[in-house]
Amino acid sequence: MQNSNAALSGIRVLDLADNAVAYASRLLADLGAEVIRIEPPRGNASRRQDEAVSCADAFWNANKKSITLDLGCADGRRLFGDLAAKSDVVIETFAPGTLSAWGTGYETMKERNPGIILVSVTPYGQTGPCAKFRATDLTLLAAGGLLSLGGYPETGPVAVAGEQGYLAAAIFGAVAALKALLERQDTKNGGTNQGQWLDVSGQECIAFALEDAIPEWYLNGSIRTRTGDQAREAGTGVYPCRDGHISMVAGRLGTAKAFKTLVHWIAESGTQGGNDLLDERWQDFKFRQSPDGIACFAEVFGAFCATRSKQELYREGQARQIAIAPVNTVADIVDDPQLRANGYFQSLHDEARDRELTVPGPPYRLARTPATLRSAAPASGAHNRAVYVDELGLSEGDLCALTSAGVV
Repeated sequence: MQNSNAALSGIRVLDLADNAVAYASRLLADLGAEVIRIEPPRGNASRRQDEAVSCADAFWNANKKSITLDLGCADGRRLFGDLAAKSDVVIETFAPGTLSAWGTGYETMKERNPGIILVSVTPYGQTGPCAKFRATDLTLLAAGGLLSLGGYPETGPVAVAGEQGYLAAAIFGAVAALKALLERQDTKNGGTNQGQWLDVSGQECIAFALEDAIPEWYLNGSIRTRTGDQAREAGTGVYPCRDGHISMVAGRLGTAKAFKTLVHWIAESGTQGGNDLLDERWQDFKFRQSPDGIACFAEVFGAFCATRSKQELYREGQARQIAIAPVNTVADIVDDPQLRANGYFQSLHDEARDRELTVPGPPYRLARTPATLRSAAPASGAHNRAVYVDELGLSEGDLCALTSAGVV
């Protein structure tokens, strides 16, 4: 069911994306767009063979409809063209040139629908010497430079968990689609109701995440390297505690007041060596950044944390205005009181599994046009009849014939 009060109510999106790039249209679906996921007749590769909907699908494809269609055949391309003519956005991840070779590229789409917006999300973009190179999430992180900064100085690069490369590309793809929709309707500033083709490069999305590492190279000639969880100064870093780890910034990157508060807290506890941290030398940034300062603080603070849980350290540290937080596990996250208080986790009925699912909701709140979770990820082809028969006007016999032929 569509939400008529949603920000993207009345917008239709065709989702041809694979892997985690399907998250791009999930973001638009949360904002109220009608998203139709188009999968091969045997289902998308992200689905597990023994399940109608995998855990990945449950997250990436909530709020969507699903139809099956073989774009590799003429009948499939014809049906896709009919759908594109009635849609606002198409998101795809095929190798550059694939849609055009099939006769379903942007130029063909806009002949029937001048307002269509095509979002092409590929590893390296549509042009350039690497445009047709293949990639996985890991090689995308490597090509974008982020992998070189992950891990420890004494080891090889370590990737962050999950498909963060694809997800970054998906988010930028969704943002680009929103910008194009806004530009299309902005008649006050010369909008022409014309669509456009958006080229999103995964490598560029990852390189963008390097933040100031690239300017640092251009301005200073220095290459940023991996530091892992190694503390670069006393009072700032990741430290072990009784039931896990905490992360803290109370040194140079915080405030002098925060570090003073921290060492007084340690001294008050009676921890061995705690009173030594009250010595005036600990207020000197250079000493706190020295190997001796880092090692000495880590030993005393380690003893202090060893008898305390990460939640105890978090609550008391925050009460003392120290920037400290637990390193949460997934189990911690699903039971986090802050997330629960804000209703972040939501329940959806999964018809494919016939059970209730708890899933992450939208990580933002719009006051007038709230994003919503309306439906669980559908089974492959769950909306074939509604789309092909009820909307496109195929007969039941036509649908059966196309199904038997492997077109849908």
